[in-house]
Amino acid sequence: MTYDHGPLRTYEIVWRSGHVETVQGHQVSFSGGQYALFDNGPKAPVRFHIHGQFDGHWRLVLAELEDDVAIIRDVTEPEQIKSSGEGDGHD
Repeated sequence: MTYDHGPLRTYEIVWRSGHVETVQGHQVSFSGGQYALFDNGPKAPVRFHIHGQFDGHWRLVLAELEDDVAIIRDVTEPEQIKSSGEGDGHD
């Protein structure tokens, strides 16, 4: 069975170290942060994962600790910046 995930998205990752990189994928997800089943001890660290479908195969592109990242943002489409007065109905 095949499933069309649509076009790849491009994500910009700004690491706390200041390094900036871009990766492509279809999905960003987060895991961890839950208490262990039989232990009320500290939470597991939160991780983020970026997955994508490449050549018909679902692949893990990146998996890292959330604490190591300052920002993850989807930069697939360029931002549309409106000039003053544009689109406010006042012509």
